[in-house]
Amino acid sequence: MTEIPILSICIPAYNRPLWFRRGLQSIAELGKGYRSKVEVVITDDSDDQACQAIAEEELGGGNWRYEHHGVALGMAENWNRAIALAQGRYVVILHDDDFFTSGGVGRLVDALERLENQYSVVLFGVQVVDEKERVMKRQFFKQAQFLSPKEALICLFSDSSFVRFPAIAIQRSVFERVGFFNPGWKEPCDVEMWMRLFANYGVYCCTEVTVAYRVHNQALTMGSFNEQTVGILLGLFRELDQLNILAVSELETCKQLFFHQYILAGAWRQLRRGNFQYFHQVMALLRLPSLRDLSVPSRWLMFRLVFGMIDAIGAFLG
Repeated sequence: MTEIPILSICIPAYNRPLWFRRGLQSIAELGKGYRSKVEVVITDDSDDQACQAIAEEELGGGNWRYEHHGVALGMAENWNRAIALAQGRYVVILHDDDFFTSGGVGRLVDALERLENQYSVVLFGVQVVDEKERVMKRQFFKQAQFLSPKEALICLFSDSSFVRFPAIAIQRSVFERVGFFNPGWKEPCDVEMWMRLFANYGVYCCTEVTVAYRVHNQALTMGSFNEQTVGILLGLFRELDQLNILAVSELETCKQLFFHQYILAGAWRQLRRGNFQYFHQVMALLRLPSLRDLSVPSRWLMFRLVFGMIDAIGAFLG
């Protein structure tokens, strides 16, 4: 009888072969003792099948499978297809621009084995890196802990970067109960999925740092700072309200924190790149009728004031 892998690493590829290779190399370093415990599932929306050749070079005769789509499925459906093909007890989605830190896959598997399927959703730490893999930020938990559904939802909706995609491991069987990613939510469909998962299962937070999350100009999220996305995110808050898990005051505090971090962090990225036109566009989101009456949390007050001054000076100089 074939042993069921502990972990399925699902990689939805899309036209980034060089970074895709880097991700596979971070998996290929896995020691022999782990190879039966891990499978790799590659679902490819790319224009060609260059990723298949790279997988053959990097993964060789290991436990992996590859599927190329003649017609691209699109972001969320590509994620869903990879999950549907997975056989492991847990699933991690590794985007083709991210990679595991040295020894990261082993630490992840060890933690999942140690937890013995007690938790349906497990969250790990990440290194946030730039295009050249320089570490910009380390995001991790100082102590392991389980967050109840209410605690997990407050963390998710008061910190727009609480979940970094490749750092969340999900029991595969859970998708049969809560469903797959919903493309109708567009860019924030991942947040909508985390909301469903956390509302049903909470989340167990591990201290281990396992992956590197790459921030760069090609990322799909870089184009998500617009009025349409704000409207979708506000829709998520309405869905959160319908769950009746958070009090009205807790919901309002989360909204204040979430949107200020989401917008000010996005503006900061553009400021660092010297893209002042896009910086002004992102800052303009705070003046939307749906957001302009939000109180400014003390955590973000200084950033709001400084960025507001830069925005005003830029508009004056025109």
